[in-house]
Amino acid sequence: REQGLHSWATRFGEGGAFAGARALHLATIGLLIAAGVGLHVGWLYWVGVVCVAGLLLYEHTLVRPGDLRRLDAAFFTMNGVISVAFFVFVLADVL
Repeated sequence: REQGLHSWATRFGEGGAFAGARALHLATIGLLIAAGVGLHVGWLYWVGVVCVAGLLLYEHTLVRPGDLRRLDAAFFTMNGVISVAFFVFVLADVL
């Protein structure tokens, strides 16, 4: 706050930031499902959605409020893995 930051963690605390991340990740899965239903995708897309859900769940096991030692692995590494994995499944489904 002294630095003029307006992040969720600053406003709602660590616990609130974690709850917000969980809610947004659940919304992501819901939107991926809605997109898949609306676009009538194939089975590889659905495998990708399941992988994304599993990887997001794993991401939430890496860090806890009060223990941010693995934050880089959880945020940067896992989000990169999730992005590439989902891209590969979507590409394979389209081809």
